[in-house]
Amino acid sequence: MVEYITRTNFIQGLRQSPNDSADAVIIVTGAITPFDFDEIQQCLDESVRVLRNGGLLFVQGYPTYLPELGVYLDQRLTFKYWIAIKSLEQRNTRGLPSVHAAVLLFTKGNGNFQINRVRFPHGYCSHCRKTLRDWGGKAHLMDPEGFAASDVWTSLPLEDNYAQLSGPALSAIIKMVVGNKIIVGPSEGVKTSQTSIGEPTYQYYLPYFGPKTNYPKESQILEDNLWNIVHHGDAIEILKRYPDNSVDLVFADPPYNLSKGYSVYNDTQSRDEYLAWCNSWLEEYIRILKPTGALYLLNLPHWTMYHATYLNKRLYFKNWIVWDALSEPRGKIMPAHYGLLFYTKHPTNFMFNQEKLKEIDSRQYCLRASCIRERKVLGDDKKDPLTDIWSDIHRLKHRRDRDYHPCQLPDALMERIIRLSTNEGDVVLDALAGTGTTAIIAKRLGRRYVAIDIDETYVRITQEKLEQVEDLGYVQRQSIKRPRPRYSKKSLQLELQSIAAKLGRLPTHEDVQKMSLYSLDAYLETFPTWGKALKAAKMEVRRNGNTGA
Repeated sequence: MVEYITRTNFIQGLRQSPNDSADAVIIVTGAITPFDFDEIQQCLDESVRVLRNGGLLFVQGYPTYLPELGVYLDQRLTFKYWIAIKSLEQRNTRGLPSVHAAVLLFTKGNGNFQINRVRFPHGYCSHCRKTLRDWGGKAHLMDPEGFAASDVWTSLPLEDNYAQLSGPALSAIIKMVVGNKIIVGPSEGVKTSQTSIGEPTYQYYLPYFGPKTNYPKESQILEDNLWNIVHHGDAIEILKRYPDNSVDLVFADPPYNLSKGYSVYNDTQSRDEYLAWCNSWLEEYIRILKPTGALYLLNLPHWTMYHATYLNKRLYFKNWIVWDALSEPRGKIMPAHYGLLFYTKHPTNFMFNQEKLKEIDSRQYCLRASCIRERKVLGDDKKDPLTDIWSDIHRLKHRRDRDYHPCQLPDALMERIIRLSTNEGDVVLDALAGTGTTAIIAKRLGRRYVAIDIDETYVRITQEKLEQVEDLGYVQRQSIKRPRPRYSKKSLQLELQSIAAKLGRLPTHEDVQKMSLYSLDAYLETFPTWGKALKAAKMEVRRNGNTGA
């Protein structure tokens, strides 16, 4: 049962609901206008109370204020996803045109988290007619019902999801819920109209927040050894050597606090320790940033909420850019969203080369290199505006493109950032430089650079690559020869799919030993888990309406 409640009755309706009684609550904060934080806080508090253990809370709204709401909820519930929904364009941030409306997803308790998988129909390239998503050699794993939803929704009909929640978006959210009792409100914000209700032209801050504006003028720098340099040492201590208002662009991609394989950084700090550390170098970033400068910060959405809450009090929000960088499947929602914050020190007077980068290849095309080459030769080259959802830049997947860093960024991402917010000769600084992508691209584009890292190995790699750029104009990538596998993953998965079709269920190890053309060891050596081996078989079982073994 889905219960829709008007704004007038929403808080009272929640208060009348028993404790731990709702499977899900959906709050459309964009419909609460003028923005009333006290009213929204009451809605959040009552929603937390009425949700059952494992229940879901969805909070819709604008990226300008949702971080503060997310941080508030993170003290009471368990954060799961920041779902970015591509919507009708908003042009009032004085940054990139915004199409990024958002829905936060939290769950009550730390126990089991159940959610239904939602699939969206496959899209097809208008030129080559292949799927927009490049499945490479894994087309046999493509589900005919559509692709699994990630936390970046770009294929829904374009409607306003800022001041309301469109019908298609609401339908997808409701499909996720495991259970029957769903409370939605304010109901005035649930619409199917194509009319966009734009955000006000002024910046949308919570009432008690606001950046300072009395920054001193740009520093006159006399030191010669501050630029075009790679520092080895503690970021905060080295940043303190730099004068106020001296850097044009500061960028950071901090460790994600997920126990990844960073060489020196402690990536398993407690939340408070991690955020205090981030805020300490952010404070230095703000100090050294020129009045016309820009700050970009990349992190997972959970941490990006906290960074935005901190920065909203000190700088001017321009965009929460969504880098749609699909990663490995994890859970019922595919993780794809990296949050890229864009802030400036002045509300209007800042360096921004939007006109030079205002268009990218249309999303009606796929990103296959062969298709791109062919259609451009034929003059099939439609463009879309560059907005705050970036789906055209892929994560680095191939080892030959990496430098032994767990989260190395693609050159194209850094090139876009640097071109947007600097000109030749400007200074670009990255105090958590890793293997130096920021500095490499800055040098290649004729900018001055400052790279800082605490890991001596990364510093050495960065210096070597900078020397290559100086000598050759580019970085040489070593080809990595991998031993040829004894069996292809595709052939093994298709064999299991064939066995599943015969059995009417998922095959077990015993079934494989009896029926497969390949030995059981072939599967166990090739796949990290049995579930990975069964991917194609699972589709076969689901297609025939069986539940599996």
